Amino acid sequence: MSSPRQNGVQGYCEPCRKSKLRCDHSTPVCERCVRRGKSDVCVYHPSPMTRSWYSDPVPSPNMPANSDINWDKKDQSVTPPGTLGLTSYTGVSSENEEDVNGILPPLGTLEHSRASSNLRQVRLGARLLVNLFENLLLYETVSENRLDNSPEGCVVGQQLVRMIFTALKDAHRILENVQDTKERYYENLLAWSQKLFDERSQLIEVGPSTTPAEYLRCVSNRWEGIGLVFSVVGQGAMLERDWKSVSQLAGAAPADQRSLGLLAATASDACLQFCDDSGVVHDPLGWLLYQHTRLLTLVYGDNGMALSPILWNYFAMLTGKDYRAWRKLAQLSTVVYTLGPNQSRRNTRMPFFLAELRKRLMAGAYIMDKQLATSLGRPPQISWRYCDVQLPLDLRYDEILADAPTRDAAIKNLDANGCNSQGVVQHAQWMRVTLLASSIREQILELSLSRCLDDLPRKAKQVSDNSSRTWEELPSFLSWRPGSANLDDSGALLIPLYLDFLYNDFLLYRLLVSHSHNESDALVNVSQNILGTVLQLIGRVIASGTGTYNIGWNASSFGIPAAGVLAIELLCQTAWSSRPPPSTFRRPETIQNLSVFASYLQYVVRPHEGNYDIYQRARRILCGILNQALSDNPPPLPSSLPADAVGANWLNGELILLDDGTNLLEWIDSGLD
Repeated sequence: MSSPRQNGVQGYCEPCRKSKLRCDHSTPVCERCVRRGKSDVCVYHPSPMTRSWYSDPVPSPNMPANSDINWDKKDQSVTPPGTLGLTSYTGVSSENEEDVNGILPPLGTLEHSRASSNLRQVRLGARLLVNLFENLLLYETVSENRLDNSPEGCVVGQQLVRMIFTALKDAHRILENVQDTKERYYENLLAWSQKLFDERSQLIEVGPSTTPAEYLRCVSNRWEGIGLVFSVVGQGAMLERDWKSVSQLAGAAPADQRSLGLLAATASDACLQFCDDSGVVHDPLGWLLYQHTRLLTLVYGDNGMALSPILWNYFAMLTGKDYRAWRKLAQLSTVVYTLGPNQSRRNTRMPFFLAELRKRLMAGAYIMDKQLATSLGRPPQISWRYCDVQLPLDLRYDEILADAPTRDAAIKNLDANGCNSQGVVQHAQWMRVTLLASSIREQILELSLSRCLDDLPRKAKQVSDNSSRTWEELPSFLSWRPGSANLDDSGALLIPLYLDFLYNDFLLYRLLVSHSHNESDALVNVSQNILGTVLQLIGRVIASGTGTYNIGWNASSFGIPAAGVLAIELLCQTAWSSRPPPSTFRRPETIQNLSVFASYLQYVVRPHEGNYDIYQRARRILCGILNQALSDNPPPLPSSLPADAVGANWLNGELILLDDGTNLLEWIDSGLD
């Protein structure tokens, strides 16, 4: 038994106290935590109600509506212009940066001390150049398959990539035309690699009149540009739907697209290491880190999980998580903070295209951060509280890189909020709306990961109302709903936005159910809506024949968590269960949708993708539960299901233990062998 506290009351363990559940006071771990799979966090605090100086503040019932939890209405950044903030020792000089420019060079243009390179690095760089130019036709073709309506395409678009390829081909053509280069080809590439190392500590000088072509030609002659090409090629390979036709362009092409994805990830990581040694932080480095992190999610899984035979306990997701993308995201967050995109005033020396692409980089990094933080159950690395994350202008990528008259004409067609006034669905709107949904996701993550769970239902309702209000305030042509008359290609872009907001509600209801706040009916209802919408999206894409790459991402990220809730609820409603069904539970429709969804999982997530093994395992469990529910004489469960089983995040490794301690998913899996 646990020791009594100072007031004589028997101590509760922290999980039971926070969930307001009865604790049996067993030591070292109470029986309830053993059944719930929370033995690792079962501790007895001697003074649980004592608040330390770092405790989370508890909002009072009279907290105004514009409190700090309503981050969507936050003011512009109060940090003065400059890369560093007020608490920095350089804060005084950064406040008057414009005044001291005539005396000291701007902070962003100071040249770093030249980083030394060794012969081993130079030779490795030359091998990367050899691989790039020997497969240039293949790589250029593969990169074209990375669609601009993808998240990474909104940050580094196809036109930018094409301009870098053009610059590389021009430089390589000059190298080939020099006399005696055929005999000295590899020596010249070695010299080129040495030149890249010698100049890597120099920043690219820009001014208001710098054109995109001039800037990107400089980027192509740096390791940041070389690495960016490899990361884009890797993404194109992983997303390609007809690899056999593409691979015929080069005789030495990898036999499968995953091999090229892995090669590209290794090459771009080597370029990142070359850049790290220089100490230079600028926009191309941010582009490279963003694209490289995105490539890692494609190769190793966008939920950060990778299978490991050694660590596979029951579900590899329990202990086999791969954090490579998360670690690179930490480097990306450092870069975007250093670049100063949290400052609301644009640097007057920066050309328009670079300033707008920096906003897109910040927005893309912020969105990716929330996606990975949600999947891994980690606190976000880029916080809305400390960043002035601005909505990018609703411009096409070619308009951003266009000449001034063309660009200005496009800007005139935007309304006061930076959105196009013609009601045309464009790819930039994906980033704008997803950025708003991600700001709400950060609030949900704060509630889910916070140690302070007081007044959780009121806080969750406040976030839910904020999410609903944000959705209702979107322009009408962006607000897709089931049954909408929109049947054109824009549906493939709008439906995922709708799913983003639905999934925010799903996370809130699952949080409340896990803490015994009796929202299982609402959780089941939103899960049914999500699964039905995912199936509608998959059906539209199959009917269109376009093979949109993100169908697998949407199916896995939104569909599987919702299907998991419905499968457990279905299991609870079998003939041998006395648990009353939720009023919103539609059993025949659920069985039909789960069956169709399980069949889709066989091919929407393809074998070479990082998530494949994890989601095939999830499919196996879904099929096992369907067999159990549809069987005439299903074997009875060894014991009763816990009341909060429907809210368990079993996809991310949370155990579902029956009252006798049996692992439910292991029991289901054993029945399939």
